[in-house]
Amino acid sequence: MRAALLCALLGVADGLRTSIAGHPVRRVDDASTGLFVYAVVFGEPAAPGAAAHDALATQLWPSARVAARALERLPRFGSVVELGAGTGLPSLAAARAGAKVLATDRDATSLAYAAAAADDQGLALATAVFDVADFAAPLPPADVVVVADVFVTDAVAAACGRRVGEALRRGSTCVVADARRSTRDAFLAALRAEGFSGAFGASEDPPLLLLDGE
Repeated sequence: MRAALLCALLGVADGLRTSIAGHPVRRVDDASTGLFVYAVVFGEPAAPGAAAHDALATQLWPSARVAARALERLPRFGSVVELGAGTGLPSLAAARAGAKVLATDRDATSLAYAAAAADDQGLALATAVFDVADFAAPLPPADVVVVADVFVTDAVAAACGRRVGEALRRGSTCVVADARRSTRDAFLAALRAEGFSGAFGASEDPPLLLLDGE
């Protein structure tokens, strides 16, 4: 009886969340990693006073799946920062591999989804609101920096290019996955301005893994 009452208060059904931050959510399983994330359910009303959310950040996209699998193939690493993490699948994969993980996004609601998915899978995951385009804020340090399907506009893609250049200069490995939309050109131009070639599929020293996330 107590367990049922607690589940109702938390918005949980059968041990899984049905709402987070006042928004209805659904579990989305990723067969390739065996992990799951929470995504917003469109078309169902949010609770009164629910936190604002970015509709793109609160869904699971193909590039996140590609980046998560790539992380599992990397040599052992100690720490990971994911930029524009959204629902956080790559961060969850890194946490399961034993890394110290910081999932960041400018959308706080999506980070609540990532934190809930980590909690429900017994994984340790820290989150922080971070805007890649706010260059007054330094990039959090990590062995590996992940960017997956964040190139929603040319301006954001260019900001990611600058951040990846920042990470490469300090010795981080960078895993970047996107769907090869036109905004990739802005990312590559910014990366070249930072002194890195950014050729598709190429590796720099330190390594840059630029992946087709379709």
